[in-house]
Amino acid sequence: RDAMMKRPVKHQECQDGGKRVRFGVASMQGWREAMEDAHVALPDFDPENGVSLFGVFDGHGGEAVALLVSKRLPEILRKLPEYRAGKYKEALLTAFLEQDE
Repeated sequence: RDAMMKRPVKHQECQDGGKRVRFGVASMQGWREAMEDAHVALPDFDPENGVSLFGVFDGHGGEAVALLVSKRLPEILRKLPEYRAGKYKEALLTAFLEQDE
């Protein structure tokens, strides 16, 4: 069972930016004993092809996997033949499945 605190941690971490695509993200630990989520916000992930990459990853009881996915997903996507062929849906599926192995 997830451990909950008596009071929420209300401190927020925020990020915004972008030129071609403007974005903003905010995270808050809340009632959990530790932050379990991670995100990726790359508005200029692949500017040559006009591709941005945004994602929120829920730790489901721990931050380790969420952090790993947020760090590895961009590099894995760039290497995939599906991504280079412009098949972004297929590339995302392959990238997540590859990390699940």
